[in-house]
Amino acid sequence: MIDAEFIAVPANRQIIAELSARAPANPFATASFFESRRRVGCSTWVLGLRDNAGALECGCGAFLRRGRLDRTLVISSLPAVGADSSFWSGLRDFCAQHAVTKLELGTFGSPPGVEIPRLSNHGTSRSRSEFVLGLAADLATMLSANHRRNVKRAQQAGLVVWRTQTAEGLSVHQALMTDSIDRRRRRGENIPGIRPSPEHVALLESGAGELYQALRAGTVLSSALVLLGPKGGYHQSAGTSPDGMAVGASHFLIHSIALQLSAEGAQIFNLGGADEGSGLARFKEGFGASRVPLPSANFYLGAPWRRWASRGIASIRADREKLLRLLIARMSHLTVPKQGKE
Repeated sequence: MIDAEFIAVPANRQIIAELSARAPANPFATASFFESRRRVGCSTWVLGLRDNAGALECGCGAFLRRGRLDRTLVISSLPAVGADSSFWSGLRDFCAQHAVTKLELGTFGSPPGVEIPRLSNHGTSRSRSEFVLGLAADLATMLSANHRRNVKRAQQAGLVVWRTQTAEGLSVHQALMTDSIDRRRRRGENIPGIRPSPEHVALLESGAGELYQALRAGTVLSSALVLLGPKGGYHQSAGTSPDGMAVGASHFLIHSIALQLSAEGAQIFNLGGADEGSGLARFKEGFGASRVPLPSANFYLGAPWRRWASRGIASIRADREKLLRLLIARMSHLTVPKQGKE
């Protein structure tokens, strides 16, 4: 039997439609997601394998960013290929042809069964988990007792859900993300800061994502950015205010999103990843979601001198940002004396 043929095609309407038809529940395989990557400066490709009959056996988007020192290839959502698949030799050749120095291999929304071989002596790999909620079942009966209580509490508090793709909605979303991250930091988790995100803007403007927000009396208490595919949704990011936490807004919002996606014909709602045994993992499992173990990896493919230079620049940038955060924190404690009248 002849091995499947590796393909690398500049992303166009036809090949993206073929990829999306092959993985309709994967929001990372839609035309709008590819457009969001173009909007942040990436050149877009579809990589995959064709079978003997010429049909697309598996595939994924690949997004190439050109920097001053490095060329980075990002695959957000790998297909289910084994470590010995011809996909990997094809990917190596593609990276060599396009002078890729950094390779970032993600499994957001990927199916089970992904295996990543060692593609360079310089790199890191890790195991991660995503939590996938099947939408064919009775979603209310899948809630844990605690989640059911929180959903009911939010309903009694008069919360409602709306959907938006506006800049104003995104500003609220990022503010609520900061609230949530501050709470996780206080619990001792090491969480990076939130910046205004051009990628979030691109996801909304391209139509790849939509904001779902839970409101009470016109005030947003919880917000979630959901990427959308023909048959599935992916919980990309979220945030909830302290008032929202008190009335179960996040539980209510995710349950409401699942119900809406199901009503629109979606098959799965991927609640995203969480560290094994964390409070966030238990939160996601409380909706009845199943844990899917997946790998991810980053590899450096460039020359040693380039890798050292890249590390040095990253270290300088990190130190500069750390210093800036420290200065801002100190300035926030300063008080300006009131001026008397002249």
